[in-house]
Formats: sequence, C-alpha cells, structure tokens
Amino acid sequence: MTARRTTSLTAVVTSRFRLGEADRVLTLVSPDRGKFKAIAKGVRKPTSRLGGGVEPFAELSLGLAAGRTFDVVTQVRPLRVWLGLRSRLQSAAVAWYVAELVERATSEEQPDPALYAVLLRAWDLLESEAPDMLVARWAELALLDAAGEAPQLDACLDCARPPLEGETLRWDAEAGGIRCVAHPGGDELSSSALRLLRALRRYAPEEMVALRIPAAVMQEINRALRDSIRLLYGSDPRSRSFLDEVTRP
Repeated sequence: MTARRTTSLTAVVTSRFRLGEADRVLTLVSPDRGKFKAIAKGVRKPTSRLGGGVEPFAELSLGLAAGRTFDVVTQVRPLRVWLGLRSRLQSAAVAWYVAELVERATSEEQPDPALYAVLLRAWDLLESEAPDMLVARWAELALLDAAGEAPQLDACLDCARPPLEGETLRWDAEAGGIRCVAHPGGDELSSSALRLLRALRRYAPEEMVALRIPAAVMQEINRALRDSIRLLYGSDPRSRSFLDEVTRP
C-alpha cells in the first residue's frame, strides 16, 4: 500500500462543523496555503489526542495526511493561543466576525499573507483589551485595503478635490470612497467620521485606544464600512448578526 502524502504547516481555524458522530470538518487559513478544509477525525471523543488542540482562537502547527476529499489532521501543536477571546463574549464575537471576513476574502489554496496578518493582528488587539468596536472597524478597513478594495479617503471620487475641514461629505460604498456634496450619490458622512477612517488607516490601533470617540461618529463609520463589506461579499457575513446581537444596547 502506498503511504499517504503528509505535510506540515501553520494555520488557524476560521470555522468548523460537525461530521458524523465524532469528527469535525475545519476551515483553515494558512499564510503558506491560503484557505482549505481538513477533517479532524474523532476529535469530539473525550479520549481524542487532538481534542482541545483544534479549538478556535489559536495559531496551530498542523500535520496533515492527504485524503480523498479533504486532508486529514494527524497532529496538532498550538503555537499561540488567545485565551482572553474565549472568556469575553463581545471580544469573541468580534474575533469570529474578523475570522469570517478573512476566510471569505481568502481564495482556496491561494496564499495571502496580508489577509492572514490582518486576522492575527485583530486577535492580538482584542486580547490586549483594545475597544472591541474600534478593532472591528479597523479590521474591516484593513481587510478592504488588503483585498484590493481600498476606499478613497483623500479626495472626491468625481472631482478629485481634497475635502475641507468641517465639510460634510457623502460615502459611496458602491463606487468606493467619498464624494463632495456637489456630486450626488451615497449617504452623508461627517468630517469627524472621515478623520476617524483616515486615522484607522494611518495609525496603529494601539495609538487610538485612549481616544474618546463620540458614539455618533462610530455609528457613521460602522454604517459606511458595513455597506462596503456587504458589497464586497454580496451580503452581510453570517457572524455579523451575532455581533449585532451581543453589542446591542
């Protein structure tokens, strides 16, 4: 009998579902392989040696054996574990949301280290207890940038004029950026919201955690980036409804 091809790589679990009585099918994202699926056989049994090794919010060193449909996980060794995300519901909701964004933006078997880095950076920020909603908005903008859908924040899409301080603008998610009010299209966007969007792109989020950001401004960029993400994927990510539920006042 020919031995099955085996490989080893680094990856994170971005989603999973049950298969049969004891197995799980894992969706994994790797900086070296992109997105792929693998089966963790018997992982739901109490005696499984894989067990907690394939829990969420961990960067894993995996051993894989080639299978007919999916690879089979043969070994798991945690490299990094974000334990705080498992104990704080709102942080976990944001972490799952960012994981889905990255999973859906990553192509099958096509490495994209920039997207992988966005996911790990977001988990690091959440683990450090940076404001959850600020991390969510940073991750959305970073993902749009990394996916080649970076919105124009520095000049009007139509006339290329830089906005003036205090000027009310419009956000056109479909066209991908801002418009001055002289050109129709999009929803109103305040100057304060534009400043925050620019800051999220230009500064490390750690530098912004002490800022007191008005709730109305956060709502504006939440709405703007949500529209952009929805257009990118054709619908809201599945995890967005759970995030909305746990963050509802």
